[in-house]
Formats: sequence, structure tokens, C-alpha cells
Amino acid sequence: MTKAEINSNFSKGRTLVIFEYVLLAICLCVIALRATFTEGPTAQSTTLPANLSDSVYSLSVSAVLIFAFVFWLVWGLWSKRFLYRLTGIEIGLCLFCVAAIVAGLAAADKRAAITNFVTLLAPILMVVLLVQILDSQSKIKLLLALIAALGVLSAYQCADQFFFTNRMMIEQYEQAPQTFLEPLGIQPGSFQQFLFEHRLYSRGVRSFFTTRNSAGSFTLMAVFAAAALFIDKLKNRKSGSSPPSHLFACGIAAAVVLFGLALTRSKGAILSALLAAIILTIILLIRHPSSRDWLKAHKEAPMFIFLILTGGLLTSIFYAAMFILYLRSGNWLKTHKKTRLIVFLLLAVLCVFVFLSLILFLYYFILPYVAYGRLPGGNSMLVRWQYWHASAKMYADHFVTGVGPGNFAHFYTHYKPAEALETVADPHNFPLSILTQYGPLGLIGFLAMIFLPLWRVISPNLVSSSPKTHQPQPAFRARPVIFLLILWLALLLARLTVIPAAGTDGLAVIIYMIVRFYVPPVVVFIIGFWLLTKPLHTIRNTQYTIRNTNIAAALFCVVLGVTLHNLIDFAIFEPGVFTTFWAIIACVIALDFRQKSRRQFVLKPTLLMRVLIVVGGLVTIWAYFNYAFIPVAKSTAGIQRAHRAISAGQFQQAHNLLNTAAEDDSLSPAALSLNGRVYLHHFELTQSRNRDLLAGAEAGLLGAISRDSADFKNFEKLTVVYDNFAKLTPHKKDDWLEKAYNSAKEAVKRYPGSGRLRIKLARIAEQLGKTDVAIKRYEEAIDIENKYRDQFKIMYPERQEIVSRLGEEEYQAAKQRIEWLSEQPTP
Repeated sequence: MTKAEINSNFSKGRTLVIFEYVLLAICLCVIALRATFTEGPTAQSTTLPANLSDSVYSLSVSAVLIFAFVFWLVWGLWSKRFLYRLTGIEIGLCLFCVAAIVAGLAAADKRAAITNFVTLLAPILMVVLLVQILDSQSKIKLLLALIAALGVLSAYQCADQFFFTNRMMIEQYEQAPQTFLEPLGIQPGSFQQFLFEHRLYSRGVRSFFTTRNSAGSFTLMAVFAAAALFIDKLKNRKSGSSPPSHLFACGIAAAVVLFGLALTRSKGAILSALLAAIILTIILLIRHPSSRDWLKAHKEAPMFIFLILTGGLLTSIFYAAMFILYLRSGNWLKTHKKTRLIVFLLLAVLCVFVFLSLILFLYYFILPYVAYGRLPGGNSMLVRWQYWHASAKMYADHFVTGVGPGNFAHFYTHYKPAEALETVADPHNFPLSILTQYGPLGLIGFLAMIFLPLWRVISPNLVSSSPKTHQPQPAFRARPVIFLLILWLALLLARLTVIPAAGTDGLAVIIYMIVRFYVPPVVVFIIGFWLLTKPLHTIRNTQYTIRNTNIAAALFCVVLGVTLHNLIDFAIFEPGVFTTFWAIIACVIALDFRQKSRRQFVLKPTLLMRVLIVVGGLVTIWAYFNYAFIPVAKSTAGIQRAHRAISAGQFQQAHNLLNTAAEDDSLSPAALSLNGRVYLHHFELTQSRNRDLLAGAEAGLLGAISRDSADFKNFEKLTVVYDNFAKLTPHKKDDWLEKAYNSAKEAVKRYPGSGRLRIKLARIAEQLGKTDVAIKRYEEAIDIENKYRDQFKIMYPERQEIVSRLGEEEYQAAKQRIEWLSEQPTP
């Protein structure tokens, strides 16, 4: 029989300790790599060469974390006794996985669903692994030092972008705009070019991430990691384990990270940092010995404070009611003396000020904006309200399962307001993002994974345990530190292969690129790491003790700060931020185990259990490669080769490669969609107007639609195909136009806020003789463009010329068609 027991005196063997050091090194390397390489949360377009490798890279890094967890589990259960620490996220993780399976089955694009779920699951499994590994003070400190050192590196990158890189990019763009626009698929003079230029000239500082808000969210965690180490050194200075030089070095590193946070200019991250700092200050003051002594001497103080607050609220309500009574019954109060009335009014104003301020704020500053479809706070809050409003409609139509993991971008156009300028892949609110993609069960599970461990931290330990005895912890000697440092150095230098220097010719240029862009980050990281871990070599010979309560308080506050920041942003879902966020939670849980001696279950596995876990591990690895990684890797490689063939004008080879890529990944619509577009592009280039090319385009686009019916783009291209068929076959023109009309209707159904699609639909309706329908669609297109222009004036009042989304020629032509069609006699 398998025996489980609670045991806190479990001794790990030397082999297991070495194995856990290796797993810790792997986790630290993944955190470092993801924090220093731009890895977007979702690819905006799977047909662009610049975005093709994103999914493969994300799945590769996720595989490292998932396999590390599986290997640890198999290794542990094959030992004589298996120690497991309950993390508090197990229940939420099970709920989240069940929700992901249900939502994935209902998703329109199942390949995106699998990739998104795996990318989110890997860091969460890393938490479970790290909680088991972080069994000593030095390991916890090492992980925090890594995060803080990466914060120093991020600050360096922010400073480089703020003072040099952004200016250089603007100069290069002004000299050759096409070199920037072509890789992104942006047409010159389009609205997309305006958005690109707006972001470019805003000089946003984003470090190694996709946006400055993501950089701010990561730097926020690095700031509190550095602050936790600084506070701990400050507490240990009297024991001699943290001399002033070490405290000063750590303070310098913390100041550099804080400077990096300021450079990001992320208002949400800075405000969240301030709130988290206020909460941390209050916690530290309450925990200060003098504060505790005062509370012990005045046991009635908490109740007294509570009564004051409650009495103040009740008094405010009472005086508010009396004030309303005065307004309604002024004649009765006139019989009283004037002084009494003045005192009454002064007291009323004084007491109800706090209570009414909230009501007045909501009434005068929130509700008027909501009535006009926005929130106070400038352009950023205006567009966020549109994101949230559209997301609420999306969830209302998919309230059980959501639209599926990774499918938000495909469905957002279905609900996007007509006046909205941008199309987004995330609602910029993490609960709303999980709710719309994983459903309510997924949201419950995700929130439980975050807040149940935090609740365990602030709750008392209910387990009655024997008195603690001193247990010597494994000292983290200098050799493992040197080993890990060399490993991180090699990892950062490996960025040379991950981020190739494109467009470099000649050895001198390559050397310059290495010296300018690759060596400095490595040097800055090593300096930051040294400043933060300067006393590591003394741990073996000193009585150094981490003040768990202080570090846990700092990390607890930063978790709250990051979640608060991501109520108005999507930074948490950027893989580098997401992985670091869960690493912080792992530190919180591990510190809670050390402070409160939480339950640690020791299993004595039977042979059957060992066999089952090995089989389960092999099945997990096989399933990951067979369903998640290999199809995406093979399909991506084929699409990349097809792009090179297209550039060389070898269209037939490109079609063959794309057909093979579509077979390699039977769930992804990317290869089929691209193949249909290539057929259509080839048809438009040739003079012969080959019908076979149109047939190939139709087959590819219909195949893509069968794998993802939510994306409007394939229906839009299919409309063009059918319209060309109508031009080539006059005797079947009406039949092909009817197909084009139905396809255009499906595109408009999936993107009702597009004026361009409505004009296409109106033109086809004209050719079919549907005059009333054509007029209506033209009017809708003009109305959409007018709404867009009104919002453009609100967001950019300083611009004299409006950048038309529809195009000025199309806009005026639509008006003329309405006038001309309205004058035609009705049949």
C-alpha cells in the first residue's frame, strides 16, 4: 500500500539534491531568456515572415518547463520516498485545465487554442516545481537576485532606447520608410502606417518586451525583488552578515531598477508600484516591534479604530439624510435659531464629505463618460472602454465556454465598435481576457491559482506541529553560483543565435553588432547580479537568516500590484512577464512553508504507482510533441520555405510547400490561407487569367475557413476570387456574383465595423441589380467612416488633416454612388 504522511524532517539524498540544482538552473535560464528576448503573447498575423517563428519559440521554451516538471515527478516517485509540498494552486489548476479542454473543443481555431493553453500552462507547472526546489534560504534569494538583476538589465535597455535607439530608428525610418513597413505588411499612405508612425514618434521605451506597459509590469516585479533583498540586508546589518558595503551595493541596484521603471513611463505600472509600496510600508510598520508593543499595550485599539470608522460612516449617512430633509422641509427648520442651522450645515458638510465624494466622483466623472461610450483618463481609457464593451458582448454570446484560448483576436472584429481605431488581440484586462477565452470556469481557476496561495500566506497555520528543531539547510556554496553564472552568461550570449543580426555584411559590421548590442547586456547583467548577491560567498560561514516575513510581505504586495496593473493592460500575458510573475508566486509559497511549517506530504510509492507515472510521463511527452510542437514546427518551416520561393518567383514550388505544410498541421488554417492568397496573387500577376489559379485560391481559402470560420479575412479574399470568376465567365456571371455576394455578407457579419467590406458588398449588390441593398450598404459605410472621423478628432485634436481609414477617394465615391443610385428609377 502507498503510505502518505506529514513529515517536515525529510532528508533528501545527494543525487536528488544535485538533480534539483539542475532543474533550478533550467528554470532560472528560462526566466532569463524570456526576460531578454521579445516574445509576443500572440502573433498578429501568421502569414508574416517576422511572426512565423514566434509560436515555435514559445512552444520550445514551454516544452523545457513542462518536461522539467515531468522529469522531476518521475524521478521523485522512483525514489524511496517522495516529498511534495502543497502549493495551494492545485485546485485552481485542475479547474483551469478542465476549462481549457472544454473551451478548446469549442474554439474556431484549435491550433491557436492549443498553443495558447500550453504557453500559459508551462509557467504554472514551473511554480509547482520551484516550490519543491526552493527549500533553502539561499535558493530563494538566488531567484530573487536573478529577477532583480534582470531588472537592472532591463533598465539599461530602457536607457539605451530612451537616449539613443529610438532617435536612431526615427532617423532610419525617415530615410527609408519602406524597409520598416514591408516586413509588417503595411501599405504606404494607409491608416496602419499612421498607427505605426504614431507609436514610433511617441518614443516608447519597451526594453525587451512588446510594449512599455509590459516593460513596466516586469520592472515593477524587479523593483520589489530588489527591495525585498535590500530590506532583508537592512534587517541583518546588526548581525554583521550584511556589512554596509553590501547594503550599499544592493541599494544601487535597486535604484537602477527603479530608474528603469520611471523610464518606461507606464502610468499603470508606476501607480501600481506606488500602491504596492504603500501597502508594504503599512505592513512593515505594523510588524515593527514598537508597533506590536503598542498594540499589545492597547488591546482595545483595533476595536476602537473600527468603531471610529463605522461610526464615521453611519454619521455621514445620518447627516446626509438630515441634509436632504432640510432641502425638502426648509420651512420647518426656519423656526430654529440661525446659529444652530449654521452649525448643523457645517457638521453635515464635514461628515458627509468622504461619503459623498465617492458618489459625486462616480456621478460627475464616471457616468457622464460612460454615457458617451468612454472612461475618464484620456485616449488610453477611451479605447479600453471600447475593448471592454466589445468583450462583454463577446462573452454574452459565448457565456459557457468563451470563444476559445487564443481566439480573442479572431472574434474581436465581430463586436468591434464602428468608431474604434484599432483592432486588438486582447481586451487589456486579464480577468476579462480569461473569461472571454476560457469561460467562467477558467476564470475561477485562474484567480484561484493566484489568490489561494496569497490567502494561505496571510492566514494562520492550522496544523498543530511539534516544536521546531533546528535543521541545517544546504549551503549554497560558491561553486554552484559560479556554475549558474557561467550558464547564464552562455545563455545570454546564445541570443546571438536566437536574434540574428539581419542585414549585416562583412566581419567588421558583425563584430560591431556584437560589441554594441550583445556584449553590453551581458556585462550589465553580471554587474547587477554581483551587486545583489555580493554576500553569497559568506553564507557558508555566517549565521545569515532571511527575514521571511519582510521578503514575503514585499512579494505579496508586488503580486497585488501586478494584478492591479493588469486590470487595464495585457502585460501579464506576455511570456516574459507571465513567467516572472509565477516565479514570484513560487517564492511567496516557499517562504510561507519556511515560516509556518506547512504540510509536506511524503509518499512511499508502490511499483504500480511508479509504472503508472512513467507511462503517464511518456504519454505526456508524446502528446506534446505529436499535437503541440511537431505540427507547428513542420508547418512553420514549410511556410518559411514557401516565402523564400515566392520571393524568387517560384510559385509552383511555393504551392507544393504550402500544401505539405497544411498536411503537416491539420488544425492550423495558416498554410491554407496563405496558399489561397498566393494563388490569387499569382492570378493577378499573369496576363493569361488562368482559371486554375482561381480554383486553387478558392480551394485554399475554403480549406482555411473550414479550420477557422471566425476570421473575416478569408471570406474577404474569397469574395475577390468569386468576383474574378464572374469576370472570366460572362455566361455564369450572376451565379458567381451571387457567391461573391454571400461571401461578402459573411465577411461583413464577422467585421460589421468595416466600411471597406460594406463598400465591396454594395458594389456586388449593384451588379446583381439590388439597388436598395447597395444604397443601404453605401450609407452604412459612410456612417462608419463618419463615426471613425469623429473619434479621430477627439483623440488627435492637434492634427488638421484626418487620416481616413476608408480612403478619401472611396469615401467620396460612395457618396456619389448613393446620389446616382437614388436618382435611378425603381424597376
